[in-house]
Amino acid sequence: MADLKLQSILQQVLIDLSDESNHYFLMANYYEHTSSEKLNERWYLANIYIHKEAISNLLVGQDSIGIDVRLNPGSPQQIDSIKINLDQIYRIRKNKTGGIFSDEDDIYVEVSKLNLPTFTKEG
Repeated sequence: MADLKLQSILQQVLIDLSDESNHYFLMANYYEHTSSEKLNERWYLANIYIHKEAISNLLVGQDSIGIDVRLNPGSPQQIDSIKINLDQIYRIRKNKTGGIFSDEDDIYVEVSKLNLPTFTKEG
């Protein structure tokens, strides 16, 4: 079943991106790369900063979002295309200052979606 509240918030994020005073922090269980050199590579514990100057091409679909984002602070020119399934997003925060986000900044929380991966030790 579609999460209509999340869909609505993501649509508002799209609108709000035109105002550089809006800063968002999106938390999801993982994201997947959609760039050809890293296609389908999955990164867990996704924490994505969303701001007018930090991302581009935010596309909100029925089941996922696509976004071009700077993931490497050491290489700000490097843009990675990623996809995040909506059922993996468990928190979104918004503030007007950027920097540190707090619980008071929560605009979407669905802790039941939080699913930390289990890693096994090899060898």
